[in-house]
Order: sequence, then C-alpha cells, then structure tokens
Amino acid sequence: MSTASKHKFTLFDIVCLVIFFILLIITLFPLYFMLITAFKTPAEINQVPVTIFPHEIYMGNFSKIFHDEFFLRYFLNSVISSVIITVVSVIGSALAGYVFAKFKFPLKSVFFYAILATIMVPFESFVVPLYTFVRNLHGVNTYFGLVIPSIISSFGIFFMKQNMEQIPDALVEAAKIDGAGNWKILRTIIMPLSVSSLSVLSILLFLTAWSDYLWPLIIATSQKMFVLEIGLTLLQDEYFTDYGQMMAGCAVALVPALILFIFFRRHIMEGIAMSGIKG
Repeated sequence: MSTASKHKFTLFDIVCLVIFFILLIITLFPLYFMLITAFKTPAEINQVPVTIFPHEIYMGNFSKIFHDEFFLRYFLNSVISSVIITVVSVIGSALAGYVFAKFKFPLKSVFFYAILATIMVPFESFVVPLYTFVRNLHGVNTYFGLVIPSIISSFGIFFMKQNMEQIPDALVEAAKIDGAGNWKILRTIIMPLSVSSLSVLSILLFLTAWSDYLWPLIIATSQKMFVLEIGLTLLQDEYFTDYGQMMAGCAVALVPALILFIFFRRHIMEGIAMSGIKG
C-alpha cells in the first residue's frame, strides 16, 4: 500500500479544507452571481427574495448590448489598446530585464533603483503633467494617447530582471565562446528559458490594461474612443440601472482575459519544464 493511501486526515487537515472551501465560495460567488444575473429576465432580477438559479435562460440582455450602437466599438478599443500595451511592454521589459540581469555597466544599480522608485509613485500624482505632455503630442482622443503611459512597465522590467538572473551565466558565457552575439543569445537562450515569466507578465499587463479606467476616462473625449470599462458605466442612467444588461456586458468583458489565460497556460507549463536547468 502506498504512503498516500495510508495518509489519514487529521482534524487540522479537515479544518484547513473547510476554510479553503469557504474562501473559495466567497471568492467565486460574485462571479457566479454576475453570470446568473446576465441570464435573468428584468422581472426576475427585481424579484424578492433573490433567486440563486434563473427560472429560465434569458438571452435578451446579451442581445441588448450587442445591438447597442457603441458597445462593440468599446470592446474593440479595449482589445486594440490592451494588445498594443501588452506586446510593446513585454518586449521592452524583456530587453531591459536582459540588460540589467546579464550586462555590467556604470551606474547600473542607480538606473535600476530609479526604475523601481517609479513603481512607488501613485499614478494620480503625475496624471496632470502626463495629460499635458500627451496633449502637446496631439494624443488626446487617439490610440496613441490611450497606450503611451503604459507601454513602459517598471514592474515588468523588475520582474524580468529578477527571473533572468536565475538563468545560469555559464550558458551565456558558453554561447559567447561559440561566437554568439548578444541578440542571438537573447533569442536562442534567454527568451526560451523565460517563456514562463513572459507568459505570466503578459497576463498581468493585459489584465491591468484591460481594466484601466482612470486614464482612458481622461484622455478619451469622444464616445467612439471609450474603452469597455467606461462603456459599462454608460449602461446605467441617472434614474435607472439595467442590471441584466450591465452584468451581460461584464460577462463579455471577461472573455478576452479567460482566452488569454487558457492560451498561456500551456506556455507556462512548457516554460517551467524548459527552465529546469538551474545553476
């Protein structure tokens, strides 16, 4: 009989499992409630007491948002800006992380800690000069204006630098001995061994860009340039909120994040397997 089959649950194990499932239910219940509300009729949404399961599957809420004049435009704006921010920021973070992790140059620590210091500065403290700067570049109400503050990620640089430092220097030195240049080393050694880190960073940056509200609200002055986060707030008016329509919009907003996570899950596992070579 295996060791695992001989294991008996202690009282402590049972208490930990109970606490885990309670926390899991607390975490997932808002998501579940949002989804079931999206499939409820307006009458059932306003029903008291609240129903845990919808009496019937009602698709009218989704029909409303997809027939909205601007909803698909909001969705497209969010996709475009989030993808641009993610791609540019991940590439820049990987390059800067490689430089800080594997290169030696004067004032290296000073530059790195200066980058770290920017993480601690609240965005709200420099939003006014940032807006003035973007406006002088004629970036108001443009995709350029939406993405410019986020295409350089201080956290991404820090994250990639810390992960690339775990790659043995012996691999880099061996490649240099074989005549490989810095670009080839980055492309054939550093990047394949950093797939896991790049995947995690991509998910984090995409979710941050996708859920951004303050900056798009400031820089977008035309409804055609609003992102989905702003568009969802427009589904309510001064006197009435259509919760079914709003929850349907929130459900649609979850789709890209779920697709991204499912896609990168495989790459994360591959990256972990490939990064098993540790010095």
